[in-house]
Parts: sequence; structure tokens; C-alpha cells
Amino acid sequence: MDASETPTAAPPMPDLSACERERIHMPGAIQPHGCLLFCALPSWVVRAVSANAGAFLGRDAASMLDATLDTILPGKTLHDLRNVLQASMVSGGAERLLDQPIDGGPERYDITVHMSASNAVVEIVPRRGADTLATDPITLVKSMVGRLKRAPTLERFLQLAANQVRAVTGFDRVMVYKFLPDGSGEVKAEALRSGLPPFLGLRYPTSDIPAQARALYRRQWLRLIPDVAYEPVPLLAASGTTADADLSLATLRSVSPVHIEYLRNMDSHATLTISLMAGDALWGLIACHHSSPRRISSSTCAAAELFGQIFSLQIEAKEQARELLLVEELRRAHDRLMGAMSAQVSIFDEPGRFEDAVKAMIPCDGFGVWSEHGFKGVGSVPPIEAMPDLIRHLGERDTHAPYATGALARELPSAAAYTAEASGVLCIPFSRTPREYLIFFRREVAQTVTWGGDPNKPVVIENGGARIGPRKSFDAWKEVVHGQSLPWRPAEVQIAETLRISLLEVILTRADIVNNERRAAQESQAILVAELNHRVKNILALIRSLVRQSRQNAVSMEGFAGDLEHRIRALALAHDQLTQTGWAKAPFRRLLEAEARAWTHSPDRVALVGPGVTLDSRAYQALALVFHELMTNAAKYGALSQPSGRLTVTWSREASGDLRIEWRELGGPPVKPPQRRGFGSVIVEQTVPFELRGESQVQYLTQGVHGTFRIPALHIGDLQEVEEDAPSQPVEPITLDAKRLLLVEDSMMIALDAQAMLAEEGLDVEVAGTIADAERLLTVDSFDVAVLDVNLSGETSFGVADRLFSLRMPFVFATGYGESIVMPERFRGVPVVSKPYDGAALRLALGGVQAAQALEAA
Repeated sequence: MDASETPTAAPPMPDLSACERERIHMPGAIQPHGCLLFCALPSWVVRAVSANAGAFLGRDAASMLDATLDTILPGKTLHDLRNVLQASMVSGGAERLLDQPIDGGPERYDITVHMSASNAVVEIVPRRGADTLATDPITLVKSMVGRLKRAPTLERFLQLAANQVRAVTGFDRVMVYKFLPDGSGEVKAEALRSGLPPFLGLRYPTSDIPAQARALYRRQWLRLIPDVAYEPVPLLAASGTTADADLSLATLRSVSPVHIEYLRNMDSHATLTISLMAGDALWGLIACHHSSPRRISSSTCAAAELFGQIFSLQIEAKEQARELLLVEELRRAHDRLMGAMSAQVSIFDEPGRFEDAVKAMIPCDGFGVWSEHGFKGVGSVPPIEAMPDLIRHLGERDTHAPYATGALARELPSAAAYTAEASGVLCIPFSRTPREYLIFFRREVAQTVTWGGDPNKPVVIENGGARIGPRKSFDAWKEVVHGQSLPWRPAEVQIAETLRISLLEVILTRADIVNNERRAAQESQAILVAELNHRVKNILALIRSLVRQSRQNAVSMEGFAGDLEHRIRALALAHDQLTQTGWAKAPFRRLLEAEARAWTHSPDRVALVGPGVTLDSRAYQALALVFHELMTNAAKYGALSQPSGRLTVTWSREASGDLRIEWRELGGPPVKPPQRRGFGSVIVEQTVPFELRGESQVQYLTQGVHGTFRIPALHIGDLQEVEEDAPSQPVEPITLDAKRLLLVEDSMMIALDAQAMLAEEGLDVEVAGTIADAERLLTVDSFDVAVLDVNLSGETSFGVADRLFSLRMPFVFATGYGESIVMPERFRGVPVVSKPYDGAALRLALGGVQAAQALEAA
């Protein structure tokens, strides 16, 4: 290099903690699709206002500073806003006031208000330009939550949530994102528009969502960015400078430029984020992304927020239920272990003797006991020379609780020498002096983690300087992680606490038998009493929590959900039968036949004997529940549970006109009276007397259950009042060849039901709520078959049908007008399915149009 040349200095390295210190809750600006006023209470004097407020309120923004809010908003609107603010002070979050006038014109606005210290933050957003729900948000959320109960596993539960949020919000991609113990996050479920690259299963580092952003997600349930290309609007203070206001809960709060850059790198032009909480902790997020700007209305936001809150509770309950089942299984293994030990021969003396029982209780690759006599190990354990250093490390931990880690070498560097034998450690201390431990070990398990792009925070060189920038690539990036074992589950740590108490009891018993040092025995007894007291308090707290969350006599969450679903189905069956008769009277025999078909495939095992009678709607629904419980018990425990069993139901009219019904079971297992009176027994015994003022008597005879019921005459009618349907012929199941289906439906709840029905048949269903959405999807995607609602918000789908004709794509029409619908001549051959949708009707219609197309092609 020439001596006259000046060496170029490397750019200074950026401060890697800068992102963590960014004051994202006080950006001094908002997004431009609404305006914001920052008012001091109780005077409601405007102390800060967004610079764009004049465009919404018809008055110069600067002139609003130091004015009172009653000079800006209509009196009634301000009155209602004060009431909403009161609700916000109770909930601790922002509350909404929808569809409000502001300036006397036809324009309507949605207003959000919340407290920030002693100030009220008022946000005003026009309704025009937002995608608005036609369905009441609460009704829609109830429908969404109801569908989640059908999910048999947590994985399916999360996937259903992603599907439904995408259907309601219309975003191209919806991900359920869970935070992991190390702070990173993983995409656990995903619903996306066809053609987008999937992110399912990808993991993202802690740095993608910094600590202060997670703190805001814990406080604010919902975050919407309609257009990432927005220009921030400054928040002006009385001094003419940018206001330094806390906007943590503001829906319009401007976003960090780094986050905007991150979204652009993802090719996301609009986002919606819904927080998922487990108690006070942030469990994860529902992250929605769109390939173009998209603003949803406040009512849609309210529905999404409410769904997120309810969904959070259900996630927590499902995870707790799964852990409780595991705890119960491990507790039984614990009891077997303790039953195999005695004060004379225990795990302290001969660890290998109890190897199978120990590994059944806490799965591990090896374990050992450290005492004053040294270390006794079984299976894969650290080398004996490494034990003193490990024991010193354990001595620095809490002596009253188990200690668990899946990566010991991260805390104890010398443990790197034996990670292959013992990378994970679960330690149970069971004495103070000298220190004694029962230690479980797990080998290293090399794990391949698939990241969404390189997880390392890149350094971007710009204008001779360096800064931290978001990742530009989200392609799958695999990393093999060493030095870790399989993690210790909370249930395993919990059972370790229980084992600790049990080991203390063993130690106490041994001390009493050998009459060793009295003082040591007294100290151990004091420790035991303290630990037992601690555990009893925890157990009482757990019982109180379970009692509060459980309902009736449910023994498990799955059982409760299953029983509830079956009872609801029984009522749904009664509802369908009554609907067919115009809610007049329905045949009693039809109710019994439907329940019998649901529980047995052998009609000759169930005898139904009686005259043709009908029941009014009150009696029909009541008896639907009663005979559902009886038929369920017969199928599970009674006559229908064995091939030789028979069930006879007879009924007759008494002279008074009352209906007498007898239920007799024979040939089943010997019957014993129930030991507990569950909710099903209450239904069978109390429904008829309470609801119908009749009589019920159930006898648990050894040869079978015998029930007698009397239904008052006022609920009974003759069969001539309702014509019996001819027995339906079994329909051969039709295999649908289509893999992709377009559902054009403007009722969100109906669309979600149909989507769920068709998805169970193996179809991939895409929902379009408008004609424009359907045309767009047909342009950017490909489908095999379609279901078209005839009328969509004042328009017909005939234009879409014409296009499907040109594409030679089979389709069916759906309508709520039944036979009265007038179809154009060119569509007379297209099947029409009446609403509400029925799975069998949809399968028949879709199978028919496919069969016709195949015949035509041949």
C-alpha cells in the first residue's frame, strides 16, 4: 500500500442491545388510518393530538390542543365514551365504541379509548374502507369456539383455530406461533392461501420478537397494521413538538422501523397479531399476514380479540389436562416404586434393584444416589471422577426443590466432557447435612432445528456504518444442536417433588428402626413436616383450581367434552325432528329409533313396541335427553354392551290419556346400583318430573335396568297429527375425487360449518365471501369442484357459475330459498342443496356432478 494512502477503518460494530432498548411504546407517532387525542382527566383537555386529526374531525389539529373534548365530539358520543372508559378502567385494556357520528355528516366512526396514567387516549377510525363483518362478533366467536371442541388432539385444535381465524379475517397466511422455554418460537399450525411457501414447523430466534415487544403483547391482545408502507403521523403537543406519550395500548401506535423492514422482507403488506396467554405468561401469538394492504373493521377486531382470549383459556386447559394425565400415570409408577421398597432395602442401598420401577416413573438413561458413602450409579451416568465437581454445582442450588436442566454443560463447563453419557440432569435433594441426592441423567440427543432463515442477527453496512437489521431470508435453515438432552416435562419435575417427600419418609422410618442419632431424626422430621405442609398447601390450591374449572361430575376434560357433545347431539336430533313437523308434534318412535341406530348395528336386539303417538316440543326435547342417557348407559355398561343382551321399550296410553313408557334390559352383565349419582342419573330421574310434571322411576335389578315413566296427556298427541316418513334407504358412500374445493358463501358461520364438514372428507376448502373474492381466487388458484351460494349480499353467483362452465369445473348451487328459487334455464341441470348445509347432502350432490362429468368425458 502507498504510504500516502490512508487506511480505511472498519465501520464500528453496532450496539447489539439497541433493539432491546428501543422505546417502541412511545414512538411519538401513529398509523394514518385514524387519528388520536391524548386527554388529561378529569377535565378532558386535549394535551396532544395527531397531526392528521383535522382530516377526520373537520378542524385544524393545532386548534384542538388545550381544548376540551366536548368542543370536538358530539355530546352523546362523549357521554357514551365516558361510560366505555369506565369499562376500560375495569378491564385494564382498550374498549370500543362502534358506529358513531363525529361531525354531523353521514360518515360513521369507531372509537377506542383506554387509560394511560391519568390520561384518556381516544382513537378515532372511520368505518369506511374497512372490511366489516356482517355477523354479530359474539355470535361468530361462539360458533368458532364451538367447533374447537371437536378437535381430538392439541395439534388439530391449533390447526382448527388457524383455519377459522383465516376464514374470519381474510388474511392470506395465519400462523399459530408458540414461544418455547429458551425464548425462541415455533410455528405450530398454519392456514395459508395456495401458492404461498409454508412456514409450518419453522423456528424463529428470540431476537425476532424482542423483550419489550413481548411485554406489549402481554398487555395488548390485538395489533393491526393495515399497510406496512404507511407514513407515520406525528403526535403533536401544545409546545408544537412531538408528544412524548405512552401509547402501549393504542391500536394506532406506530411501529418500529426495524419491524416494518422485517415485514417487508417477509413480503407481508398487512398484519394482524392476536396474543395468546397462559395465565400471566405469553404462550404465543396468532400471526396473520397479507400480500396486499388490508384493513379490517373494529367489529372484526373485537371478534378476533375475544376469540384470542377464549382460545387462550382453552389452550391452557388442554395443556393442563394433558399434564394432569401424565402426572396421574407417573404417580401410579411412584406408588409401585414405593411399594417395592422398605426401610431395610431401599433405593439408597441397592439402586439397580429398582431400575425398572425408577425408569417407569421418570424416564431416564441412568440414575444414581450420592450420599456420605459416595456415589452408586445405574445405567448411563457421569464418570466417578466427575461427580465431586457436579455435587459442588448441585450444592449451589435450592436444597428444598428439585433441580432440572437439559443442557448441564451450559451451566457447568466441565460437564462438556461427558455430554454423551449425561447431558440432562434432574436432581432431588433429600437431606441438608450431609448433602445427599437422587440424580437422574439423560444422554445427549442431537436435535435438528429448522429455522425460518439464519437465526443470527445480521449486521448491515450502510453509509460507512453498521446497524442491526432484520433477516432478509425466511427459507428453511437447518441447524444441528448438540449438548442437550430431551427436556424434563413439568409433570416429571412434579413427581420428583412427590418422590422427595416419600424418600424423606423412608429416611425417617429407617432412623426410627435403627434408632440412629436422635437429633438427625428430629431434624429430618422437621424437614418432612415443613415439606408436607408445603405440598399439602399446593395440593389444596390445585384442588380448588380443578373444582373451579370443572363442571358437574366430569372425571376428565375429554370425558366432560365428550358427554357434553353427545348430549348436545341428542338435543340436535330432537330439534331436527321438530323442525320437520313445524315445531308441532313429532313421532315418539322416531326418537327411539334414532338413538338405537346410534348405539347398535343389530336392530333385532332392540324391540320398540307401542302405538303411534306424538310428543309436543317440550316433551320431545326432554325425552331426547332421558333416552340418550339410558341408551348410552345400556351400550356402555348394560344389555347392549354384550352380544346376548336385549332391550325392550314399550309404551301405551292410559285411560287418563297419559303415556306410560317402560324400559327393560335383559341378558347383559349383572347390574349393581351406581355408587355415585352423576349428572346422567340426575337427567334420567329428574327431567320428567321437573320439566313435564310427570313421574320417573329407575330400578337397578340384577338382571337389568328397569325404568318406568309417565308423561302427562297434555304433551301427547295421536300419530295422525304428523305423517311418518318412509324408511330411508341406505345411501352408498360416494368417494369424492376432488382435492381442492371453492366455497362461495357470504355467511361466515355457515361457511365455517361447511368448511369443517368438507375438510373431514379430505377436501382442501378455500372460502370466498364475495363475488370479487371468488373471481380473484379463480384467477390465482386452481380448484377441482365448487359450491356456490346463489345469493351473496344482493348479488347472484350466476356470473361465477358461467365462468365455471367455461372452465369445465363441476359445481353445485346452495340456497336458503329451497324449492322457491328460480334458476336460469342454462343451470337447470345443476344440483341445488338447501340450507342449512348437511354433510350427506353435500356429498351426494358433489359426487353426482363429478359422476356426470366423468360420464360426459367418457
